Amino acid sequence: MIKIVRASFAITLALGAQFAAAQAEKFPAKPIQAIISTAAGSASDVIMRYVGNDATKTLEQPFVIVSKASTTGVIAADFVRRAPPDGYTILLAGNTIMAANKFLLKSLSYDPLRDFEPVSLVTLNPLVLVVRSDLPIKSVAELVAYGKARPGQMNYGIGNAGGRVAVQLLKSAAGIEAQDVAFSGTSQAMLELVAGRLDFMFVDPAVADAFIKQQKIRALAVSSSVRLPSMPELPTMAEAGIANYDYVSFTAIYAPRGTPKQVIDSLNAAFVKAIDTPDAQANFRRLGMIGRSSTPQALAEFNKEQIASWQQWVKQAGMEAQ
Repeated sequence: MIKIVRASFAITLALGAQFAAAQAEKFPAKPIQAIISTAAGSASDVIMRYVGNDATKTLEQPFVIVSKASTTGVIAADFVRRAPPDGYTILLAGNTIMAANKFLLKSLSYDPLRDFEPVSLVTLNPLVLVVRSDLPIKSVAELVAYGKARPGQMNYGIGNAGGRVAVQLLKSAAGIEAQDVAFSGTSQAMLELVAGRLDFMFVDPAVADAFIKQQKIRALAVSSSVRLPSMPELPTMAEAGIANYDYVSFTAIYAPRGTPKQVIDSLNAAFVKAIDTPDAQANFRRLGMIGRSSTPQALAEFNKEQIASWQQWVKQAGMEAQ
């Protein structure tokens, strides 16, 4: 009897494994929910819609983009962390969720390395330093001088951790003081800057581009160590006088921990194909981004490197966990 029970149990396990494999092979059999941690119209929304539209051609199922916006991205991260690990809920996340929060939040409800399965890197994103157009400021040096003449009187918008650390690095290097105003996303902060209720901020080029062209805001510099092909006239922060300044954010795609490898591989193949096309690469350049796909393993290593970098950046900027 014991041998029969053991044999039956082994058969059940084998059948279960075969069923799970068959289910994974059929993936996807329905639309996939793509969660973003920022508001509709944000850079993350633009990125997800673009790569999602192309990945749909490979997977033959649409992506339904759902915004779970918050300043820290914790709402979106928690939603995906708790989702069934079947590949039908994915997360487009970046430095805020996957690195910065470990050092900026005293209590974090998730672990960026433990609670998610990496799928693929999507973009590397330099930021643009912009000011409201009615200020008599046309360079980084003039912004620094203006701020030093008015200690604590200027304010700046914060839509995510990347924008926050970029400003803190500037404040620390230049020795200026200014007040931060937090928003649930950079799009909302940008509207306040355009309306004249904020003085400056670091923002994704995709969000700022139209307003820059309409001269509703003024761009001063880019945060990366190299100039942007989409805005070649803008100096880097280092070229503008802030020595050794270099900061970029990133976006990547993740699934809940425990998602089957076959499903992760299917998602990775679809997104790598979408990201690496010449049209996609050209589009990312127009948006002021660098399209960069990866294997799941490479993204896992990249996350570890980003966590180490953010630990250093937060310390360098003198930021404290809230």
